[in-house]
Amino acid sequence: MQNIEIKTPLQDRAEVESRLATMGAQEVWRKRQRDTFFAVSHGWLKLREESGSPAQLIAYRRSTEESGPRASDYELLELSDADAGRKLLGRALDQEVVVAKERTLWMFRHTRIHLDRVEDLGEFLELETVIREQTVDEARRETDHVIDSLGLRPEEFLARPYRDALLD
Repeated sequence: MQNIEIKTPLQDRAEVESRLATMGAQEVWRKRQRDTFFAVSHGWLKLREESGSPAQLIAYRRSTEESGPRASDYELLELSDADAGRKLLGRALDQEVVVAKERTLWMFRHTRIHLDRVEDLGEFLELETVIREQTVDEARRETDHVIDSLGLRPEEFLARPYRDALLD
């Protein structure tokens, strides 16, 4: 699967939420998430646990040379037993870091807007425009529309995942 995404520091959460409501985005949920990252040779691999949902094993790749909007390729595997998944992965791979956050998900058309409070890092906004029922160009246009509507500044976009920031 693929999406177009950006990540940026969240300066004024109330202002962003107001703009999201004005543009017709819908708040879907607010949950605690715990992402356990494992050392792999290509991209990233994490075990995601979140309240009220099955765990997911997520493998993904994206550029860290550019801050976006950029393509991200990913695969998801749902796990019924997060503890067993963590134990099995830990037998073969080194655990690198755990990213703990409170995430609020908003949706606008094909775009997931995440408002994150990440422990030890602060607040961030992530956009992920999913490419399924549209072309890459259409997804990029939708991403650009959301960026403009929220008043986000490309010079503030971040290229690295939370994992890398916590490891520094």
